[in-house]
Amino acid sequence: MRRISSNNSLIQKIDSAFSDTVYPGNENLFEDSYGNESAILRNHFLGFEDWRLLTNKHLNMDGALSFLSEKAFRFYIPAFMIADINEKLKYNDPIVRLCWSISPQSESKKIAKVWGGTTEEVRAKKCFDKFSKEQTSSIVSYLYWRLSLDEYDFTVKYALDNYWLNREESFL
Repeated sequence: MRRISSNNSLIQKIDSAFSDTVYPGNENLFEDSYGNESAILRNHFLGFEDWRLLTNKHLNMDGALSFLSEKAFRFYIPAFMIADINEKLKYNDPIVRLCWSISPQSESKKIAKVWGGTTEEVRAKKCFDKFSKEQTSSIVSYLYWRLSLDEYDFTVKYALDNYWLNREESFL
């Protein structure tokens, strides 16, 4: 199993990989008009043009990762991964968006039209395919870190074996 020498090294790798990610703009933070919950979340994220400035309050708002648009997800995911490494997350486990949506439990599950009306797997891969080589590598390292905490996390293993490692290799 691939290892990062320390949590600090992993955090630095994530920070570096996402340092140039462009803020998606206030109008692109959450999927359009998906009820009150996304509107409430949108108001809390407005104007946070540096993902490093998100507070624990933002990172732990129930549903935040679920409702982020693809562009906002790519912009804010490093904050959620780093908060997880630092044991600051109570809600919004990054594994849900990074792994569960491409697992056998949900890959063929249909999703609402607001998210494309396709399957969870198609939606997830469309988003993930936009990560750069460095971003993908930092996500793979983060997933290995999570796996080191629970070697029996089959959702993480499946996602690594069936998407993330292949995605990382596609850059070689």
